[in-house]
Amino acid sequence: MERAVELGKKSIAEPGRDRPAPKVGVVIAKDGESMAEAYRGEDGDGHHAEYVALESLADADLRAATVYTTLEPCAARNHPKIPCAQRLIEREVGTVYIGAFDPDPAIYRRGWEMLGRAGMVLKDFPRDLREEIERDNAEFFNAFRQKHADCGEARFDWTQNDGTFLVRTSMGDFNTGWSGRSADSLYAVDNPNKVVLAKGARNFASIDDPSAFRFDSHAVPVRVGDIAIFRQANEATDLLVRLKSVKAGPERGHDFHEAVIEFELRSAP
Repeated sequence: MERAVELGKKSIAEPGRDRPAPKVGVVIAKDGESMAEAYRGEDGDGHHAEYVALESLADADLRAATVYTTLEPCAARNHPKIPCAQRLIEREVGTVYIGAFDPDPAIYRRGWEMLGRAGMVLKDFPRDLREEIERDNAEFFNAFRQKHADCGEARFDWTQNDGTFLVRTSMGDFNTGWSGRSADSLYAVDNPNKVVLAKGARNFASIDDPSAFRFDSHAVPVRVGDIAIFRQANEATDLLVRLKSVKAGPERGHDFHEAVIEFELRSAP
């Protein structure tokens, strides 16, 4: 596991990538002996670390082998690429140690679930190594977990972090809360503060003064296209949040959980 963390630090992002790339290291061992090791982008093509390691063992028997990977194996790739979780299943690996779950809503815990359903033994890295992986991948994780801006767009898994998504602005942090409602809507939640649905508003420009709305609830239903307004406790600033899209998870016909929002900070007039 320590060697996998060391390898992950060497990862190379593929050219032209428009968001931070994860740093991933992998070690494959069997009968107490290391068989292969790799890191993301080692071959210069942005290939995933599991893929690089498995390709180096194309003719090896990996039944009952143990894989140590610093990031959850991917569960989805663009065709014709094969997800790393599927590759591990096909090679009949016995045990997989995972250092961190992928924060990408399209991947989060789906790789773990695929491996578990295939009968693999799944284990975690110890806490100190998980924390080191988190530090090494801070930029990658933060790209999904928070924004440092006064306006912009963000996507996140609304089931993570107890339904909380942190938006960091120049006027302070807004803890926006979310919970499931339907296939095309969520509840916007703010407790102990208040949140309001900007009824009739379909864009931020149509809201002149957020304080004109009555902030009398801790939770409001928000459909795709609706705007919710989160208010700081001191009432000095408001955060306008428009729900752009929802993937409500397998229970409502979607492959995973994801919310896409756009937001804009407003100071009190």
